[in-house]
Amino acid sequence: MSSRLVDMRIAQDSTVDVPGLALTSSMGEYVFGNIGLQTTSVSPQEAGNVRVMLNAYLRLAAPGPNGPYTSDVTFRIYRNGTLIFTTVNPGTGDMNEIRYVMIGITAVDFPPVQDVLAGQIQYIIAVSTTRDAALGARSFAWTAVVG
Repeated sequence: MSSRLVDMRIAQDSTVDVPGLALTSSMGEYVFGNIGLQTTSVSPQEAGNVRVMLNAYLRLAAPGPNGPYTSDVTFRIYRNGTLIFTTVNPGTGDMNEIRYVMIGITAVDFPPVQDVLAGQIQYIIAVSTTRDAALGARSFAWTAVVG
């Protein structure tokens, strides 16, 4: 069986590292990607064969000595409000070093048939921290195929 493209989308929250966005533990999750997968082209017979590949990029930055990147940073991906992926990037533990960390995340999803048949699936990626972090450039994208 051959595969065919269902949909492809991107969300670009920032294209630059400076000035960074301050992320604090008190603000909870910061959503930097929110995109809707259009599935109206998928027939009921194909609905169980949809595969989604999700990709995210984010740069964590400390602007100087004693900079804010010293904590764990957690990334979560949600499908229609349901958590489907989570990962944690550990902090440096050394507040005297300047740190620039580029994070690349790839996750996959096999959405439930009922979500596919609804015509649209919402994917959100959010980031949170235990203390403080500075966010640089960040984006979220995915590709969906059936077959």
